[in-house]
Amino acid sequence: MGKITNILGLLVRTLRRFISLSFILAGIILFVRLYEMIITSNYYNYPPGSFSSLLIGIKYDIILYLRVSAVLMVPFLLLGLFSQKAARVFFISASVFLVLGDMLLLKYFSTAGVPLGSDLFAYSIEEINQTVQSSGEMNVWPFVFMALFLVYMVRVFIKHVYFKLKPWMLLIISAAMFASFAPIDFLKPQPSDFENEFSLFAATNKLNFFSESVLTRYVFNEQQSQQTYTFKTQVTTADGSFTYLDEDYPFLHKETTPDVLGKYFEPLETKPNIVFIIVESLGRAYSGEDAYLGSFTPFLDSLMDKSLYWENNLSTSGRTFEVLPSTLASVPFGDRGFTELGEDMPDHLSLISILKTQANYTSSFTYGGEAHFDNMDIFLKRQGLDKIIDNTNFGTGYKKMPPSSTSGFSWGFGDKEIFRRYIDEIKADTASPRMDIILTLAIHSPFVVANQEYYISKFNERLEELELSEKTKNFNRNYQQQFSTVLYFDDALRYFFSEFRKLPSFNNTIFVITGDHRMPEVPISTQLDRFHVPLVIYSPMIKKPAKFSSLVTHFDITPSLLAMLDADSIISRPKAAAWIGHGLDDEEDFRVANDYPLMRNKNEILDFIDGERMLANKVIYQVYENMNIETVDEPDREKELEAKLNNFLLKNNHAIKNNKLIPDSLKVYTYKGQ
Repeated sequence: MGKITNILGLLVRTLRRFISLSFILAGIILFVRLYEMIITSNYYNYPPGSFSSLLIGIKYDIILYLRVSAVLMVPFLLLGLFSQKAARVFFISASVFLVLGDMLLLKYFSTAGVPLGSDLFAYSIEEINQTVQSSGEMNVWPFVFMALFLVYMVRVFIKHVYFKLKPWMLLIISAAMFASFAPIDFLKPQPSDFENEFSLFAATNKLNFFSESVLTRYVFNEQQSQQTYTFKTQVTTADGSFTYLDEDYPFLHKETTPDVLGKYFEPLETKPNIVFIIVESLGRAYSGEDAYLGSFTPFLDSLMDKSLYWENNLSTSGRTFEVLPSTLASVPFGDRGFTELGEDMPDHLSLISILKTQANYTSSFTYGGEAHFDNMDIFLKRQGLDKIIDNTNFGTGYKKMPPSSTSGFSWGFGDKEIFRRYIDEIKADTASPRMDIILTLAIHSPFVVANQEYYISKFNERLEELELSEKTKNFNRNYQQQFSTVLYFDDALRYFFSEFRKLPSFNNTIFVITGDHRMPEVPISTQLDRFHVPLVIYSPMIKKPAKFSSLVTHFDITPSLLAMLDADSIISRPKAAAWIGHGLDDEEDFRVANDYPLMRNKNEILDFIDGERMLANKVIYQVYENMNIETVDEPDREKELEAKLNNFLLKNNHAIKNNKLIPDSLKVYTYKGQ
């Protein structure tokens, strides 16, 4: 009995020491928040109003402290039964590691504008190194501060005093620590409580966000592997239906995409050239009529008036990694993004491969950076692409973008040089027909372009021309360097078309212009805003320009182009396909005719659009005509969307892991050169 009493007494004393140490950890976590409020938010130009969000964030820092303490408590108590010193060393080491992680995650958020989650593990060391260098923030002083702060942390822990807490106090505090894991809304930031997405993320504790993202990603995946998907032969949507053909090929359906584009074009008497211009970080927030930050693409805006223009188009991911598979092949995401599969990509159809096998098209990809980033080169070669031009073989006579003044890093060639390189290529190679892809680069951190002062001056002129509120103008002035690169791109696009018009092939070319995602470095307003990008189809062959307000995505582009080419007997499209997209919707009024999964980051498929409802990280929203969203209280609908997203994930995993996108009978449309 005496031995048990002694053990209980030792446990109480050890718990008292643990709680005393945990109070110091709480103070240090709050100090990191104070550092963000006073130093980081000013140095990185957090938008006006962020201070109140950061203040609210103290609540979530306390919750992090409680959760971390609950996790550390049991091993501390067990170690304390044998060695108080070992228990203390364990706690100090774990605390230093966690606080360092919190500070590094804060550094990432302040630079990128979005918190880092499980997508960290989807990038190679080389890609991470490139991304860090591109941020332009290689200042050594923040890391010196971190090192000094961590040394101070250790000293404070070693010299700490014990708080003489009563047993009932220990019990209440311990209970609060474990209660912090309860699945109640009060314990996590609610989107409806914040003005925009940036404010939500500013309040969120970055370490807590990262931890939840990793747990959701890996624990959920483990649970999901035990489930099987639901297969339905017929799925009806607002503008048609998919007839699925084989349960073992969950995306395979009859290819009946309607030809909605043909009526806007003159009849295609010869094989048209097709040029995709995919614009890095071109968001609708700052491009096109009624852009809520004002449009900084005046030339592209003028082109929209002569084009088929979808103002409510969505990218399928929040980063560049998915834009090529979605726009060119309308394929599911795989686990971390389709291109991340590398050589293990399942057999699939694409616009490039079908045009190559059916109509002998020549194809190319022109990019100012390294095409191997995100495995873009592997994906394109898989389609049978004929030529890749990137910064490894760009050639002489072209000038790279200026390096960052802090890191000395440059992604590669700027947009005007990319367009000039492409024009020079097709001048030399008159082979027709062509299917070409151009990916721009300038609207990207570190946002440094040639003649930048000129474009900053143009930004200020443009800002005065736009009819914006003073609040919006003041907001925009915080990001003049970012917006100057948008104006630089627009000038480069003007140059591109002025040069292309001189070529004989211009009158027989279809141009598809879209953004890969919205720029996160200018704070994002909503969970939908990150995906909202313009889609413009321009051609001298268009006889009837039009603007559409119906919601479409990158998934819809390839099925619609093939439907038009098939209708005009340019190709004979497959009788079955595994497209995710249903084809472009030419409804002029706002509507959401189909459902779409969206991939926020690598490793994160958290969003799903179904009609005028959006599920975003388990929160349901109403989607409005102006593409704003608002939380709604519809628990049954929320469960329905969660079930649809989960079923997509199950089908996605089966098709990708087992090479079950298309059967052998459709492989006549794929490239045979491998």
